[in-house]
Amino acid sequence: MSVENLKALSRLAALISEGYPFAALQAKIKNPRLDAIAPQGAHATLLEVFNQMRTDAKLAPVQLVVVATGREAEDTAAALRSLSPNAEILEFPSWETLPHERLSPSPETVGKRLQVLHRLGEISDLIESKKLEHPVFVLASVRAVLQPVVAGLDKHPALKLERGKDYLLFELSLKLVELAYHRVDMVTKRGEFAVRGGILDIFPTTAEHAMRLEFFGDELDDIRLFSVADQRTITGEDAGEVVNLIEIYAAREIIITPSVAARAREMLHEFPNISTMLAKLSEGIPVDGMESLAPVLVDAMVPFTDYLPSGALVVLLSPEKSAARAASLVETNEEFLHAAWDAAVEGAQAPLDLSDGGFVDLSQFQSELAGRAMFTISQFGADDETLVNLNLFEIPNFKGLDTTAIEWLEDQSKQGQKIIMVAEGHGTVERLNEQLNAVGISAEIAQGSLRKGFTAPDSKTIVITESEFYGKSSVYVSPQVRRLASKRGQAVDPLSLKQGDYVVHETHGIGRFVELVERTSGVGRQQHQREYLLIEYAPSKRGYPGDTLFVPTDQLDLLTRYVGGEAPVLSKMGGSDWAKAKGNARKAIRKIAIDLVKLYSARMKSRGHAFGPDTPWQHELEEAFAFVETPDQLTTIDDVKRDMEKEIPMDRLLAGDVGYGKTEVAVRAAFKAIQDGKQVAMLVPTTLLVRQHTDTFEARYAGFPVTVRSLSRFQTAKEVKETLEGLENGSVDLVIGTHRLLSKSIKFRQLGLVIIDEEQRFGVEHKERLKELKTNVDILSMSATPIPRTLEMAITGIREMSTLATPPEERHPILTYIGGYSEKQVAAAIRRELIREGQVFFVHNRVSSIEAVANQLAELVPEARIAVAHGQMTETALEQVVVDFWERKFDVLVSTTIIETGIDIPNANTLIVDRAENFGLSQLHQIRGRVGRSRERAYAYFFYDPSKPLTETAHDRLATIAQNNELGAGMQVALKDLEIRGAGNLLGGEQSGHIAGVGFDLYLRMIGEAVAEFKGEKQESPAELKLELPVDAHIPSTYVDSERLRLEAYHKLSAASGERGTRAQLDAILAELEDRYGKAPEPVLNLIEVTELRQQANRLGLKDFNVLGLQAKLQPVDLTESEQVRIASLYPGTKYLQSAQTLLIGAPRDANFEPLRDTAIIQWAWALLAKVFSNTESSENDKA
Repeated sequence: MSVENLKALSRLAALISEGYPFAALQAKIKNPRLDAIAPQGAHATLLEVFNQMRTDAKLAPVQLVVVATGREAEDTAAALRSLSPNAEILEFPSWETLPHERLSPSPETVGKRLQVLHRLGEISDLIESKKLEHPVFVLASVRAVLQPVVAGLDKHPALKLERGKDYLLFELSLKLVELAYHRVDMVTKRGEFAVRGGILDIFPTTAEHAMRLEFFGDELDDIRLFSVADQRTITGEDAGEVVNLIEIYAAREIIITPSVAARAREMLHEFPNISTMLAKLSEGIPVDGMESLAPVLVDAMVPFTDYLPSGALVVLLSPEKSAARAASLVETNEEFLHAAWDAAVEGAQAPLDLSDGGFVDLSQFQSELAGRAMFTISQFGADDETLVNLNLFEIPNFKGLDTTAIEWLEDQSKQGQKIIMVAEGHGTVERLNEQLNAVGISAEIAQGSLRKGFTAPDSKTIVITESEFYGKSSVYVSPQVRRLASKRGQAVDPLSLKQGDYVVHETHGIGRFVELVERTSGVGRQQHQREYLLIEYAPSKRGYPGDTLFVPTDQLDLLTRYVGGEAPVLSKMGGSDWAKAKGNARKAIRKIAIDLVKLYSARMKSRGHAFGPDTPWQHELEEAFAFVETPDQLTTIDDVKRDMEKEIPMDRLLAGDVGYGKTEVAVRAAFKAIQDGKQVAMLVPTTLLVRQHTDTFEARYAGFPVTVRSLSRFQTAKEVKETLEGLENGSVDLVIGTHRLLSKSIKFRQLGLVIIDEEQRFGVEHKERLKELKTNVDILSMSATPIPRTLEMAITGIREMSTLATPPEERHPILTYIGGYSEKQVAAAIRRELIREGQVFFVHNRVSSIEAVANQLAELVPEARIAVAHGQMTETALEQVVVDFWERKFDVLVSTTIIETGIDIPNANTLIVDRAENFGLSQLHQIRGRVGRSRERAYAYFFYDPSKPLTETAHDRLATIAQNNELGAGMQVALKDLEIRGAGNLLGGEQSGHIAGVGFDLYLRMIGEAVAEFKGEKQESPAELKLELPVDAHIPSTYVDSERLRLEAYHKLSAASGERGTRAQLDAILAELEDRYGKAPEPVLNLIEVTELRQQANRLGLKDFNVLGLQAKLQPVDLTESEQVRIASLYPGTKYLQSAQTLLIGAPRDANFEPLRDTAIIQWAWALLAKVFSNTESSENDKA
């Protein structure tokens, strides 16, 4: 934000307080009660006015601002940051769970709450000692202030760790467990920590990034930030300044003090249904959901206002709205208790009725202010002496008027009004400046965050926001500006092999993973240790135990996890079955590969349009993006632009989970194409999506000369005709439409890019029609769950593929519940969502009974506004319902699966699916993706019919959905779908059998190899090299104690050990290991050296290199006679077996005639390879 911009907004409060009504306000500023009237847009500005007047009157500059919802609290905070730049702004969030639910609020929420409570304690001390120099605003929603808080939380200070001080690591771990941090082997989310040797990884609840603390003995030697995606330290500009001190706030709101533990012990026998929770608490172990027991465990529960400094002012914004909200909170809490008791009768966990922990009502909150002043700012009110009307008005809504915003502003500026325009993005500020200068309106344009503007006739000031000016109400939720690592490395996905998992070994077939074992081989001085994976195979004779295979960790790339049918049959080692299965699959694959390659080469030969580099407008558009791009988004956007700038037509699949920012990639790609004078067609499966995308694109392109049109059943014939003409003569730049776009009647003047959204929804014939449309246009397809065929083509490299796998910050995984249908649960779930001012999707897939279901819901939850949507309604009616739901005119949408396709309603965060057993897997995932798109915690309930048994497939599907509820599970679900259905429709029906026979991963690898072979590329297959040296080369469990993390490290090394591997790759792996686990011990350094030797041996084509007995053996080696003589003279006692191409050389010894080991033997091996494989001239002469 530039300095002038800041000034413009920070002067605003002083500017408007010049008029007469404000003098009346100044006179009453010391009153204990005051009600002001002002439009919503002016609320934040008035808070700053109160603050300036109170400062002048020498009153404490602390205000608690209470608003109706958490979202409003965030908006007000953002506005105050612009209006009062030197103020300290504390946001006090509410729990996302109800007080008595057995779910704990997320560690982030708890951390933020505790941080605010501690800070308030410090501020009270500053006020007492008269040292508070700056204003403080505390923002909280009604829900946050009405819930009682545990008393005395500010007496438990945060744990501070300072660089250079001494701490005992062992004690620190215990302390962190006390603070309810969760010990794991790899830190991935807030509230977790991991200890490895002298390194402590911790993700504090209030920090942006996880921290890595390195100890030297007991001294805290270093504190670094690291990224949880790839577990590497963040370096460069992203790291920010050096961290010398970190504060760690607890992850739960009850601190288990001895008295709390004692109470839990006393209650153990009174409450048998929560005995497990109480037993843990009595031993000092934090448990999930323990906050629900707070009222009976802690000394006292107090209202939040007890933590406020004594002279603080409480301001209630829109008191009418807040009162209604408070009443519904109290009711729903009761409601949920009853539902929970009813469920308990049927065998669920009983809830706790601890009424003093529930929400208090608003009047009680007001009576507990203990003499603090309370002001309200309302939009209306009756005449009364405590009432001050400030004579401020709203900006007119230009949609219903004949004048446009520009004309109105022109008119006002002629009358001498001062105009202040507020926009959020830097790019938008510049565009507005150009636009207003062009018509000669003098206005100050400030960059800041205001939701609405207002006019102040007394001080001749107008404040107007970009959304009022452009007439687009922006739908996005205000973003939290977060620094993120800009591009991320390889994400850490440990090869999570559990005992009993099926694996496929390239040469031996399907086996079962048993464990990771360490074995010693060699004798005497040559003894050394290595780690092996123990794999179990089918027994060679009936009735015998199974055969076992030890796979050395450096051959991990021969193993893949088995993804295929249900439990496969284990192969016999050395049997012919495996070879046969592989051979058949290979034959079938060659056929497919030829077809795939034809497609690929046709695309490579065709010539498209090479787009130019980015224009200044492109940068401006990108700067106006209101969110922080995720690292994946940046990479993907770069890839797409690079593809567009090439002459070969782009064909890229963008797989990203629902709501991961695929649309923004499309917005930028389309803009790039339009900048080059090309037209863009965007194809979406449903009319509603047409509407949503059109809104998004228009909002993002506002202020740029781009014409966006939509084409679906909702345009009138006249509009359609205009759009079609515009496409033909080139005046329409971007058209967004349904299948209608594919009809023959549509002609484009210059089509340059086709974007397909929710690609899995279009059938083959649609895609064929697309191909005809233009063989040489760029195509960008987007999908959350790609269909098997698409996936296959992407994975084999026929199409490029980008994945968006980083969730936007602050997304929570969706809490998924699967069970029999129960009315009480449904009613409680709907009410819980209504409290949060959220909306509910209720999916019922039978049109015949959908009205009956809606009526039943209306009886269960009479206060909810319910709408019905299904495919048999007329198009306009359906569209109207969904648009009304989008605009929040209804609370519950009872619909068929018509919602699965990409409806984006960030405010709907509870999903209830009736008869979930009848849905397909990707359908379930798509439907669940409709919720959880904002920062609220989302709930998904999948109910099946309790009176009928579940089929096996239905059970599998529901189980998969239950397991993959982490963010970004779309790709997992797609792969699993491929497994349940087989990729039968890929290019023919015969594959699924082969996939089950050899496992999906190996099948894909074989296809990849076959395709590469046809393309004439050299394919690197995993090397089956046996390298045996007397070297201790492994990762000791004392260095990395978790088996899955060791496996992950071995896997990386194994992947880098092929003939194309380089020393640089190995150095990078070593750097990563040392970054994550501390200084590498000797065996790990040896392992890196041995891996480098493997790379060289692979390049030389060796299959066997063994230096374990009295002789060193190399095979295959092809030597001419002169070379044999040369080597025999260098190494006396050498034997060369011509037929077996084997070279035997006496094993090396040191001066004491002991065998060489470790580093010495590795150096000797390098020298040997150099001498044996030095192609000297003598061999050339021999041949001559």
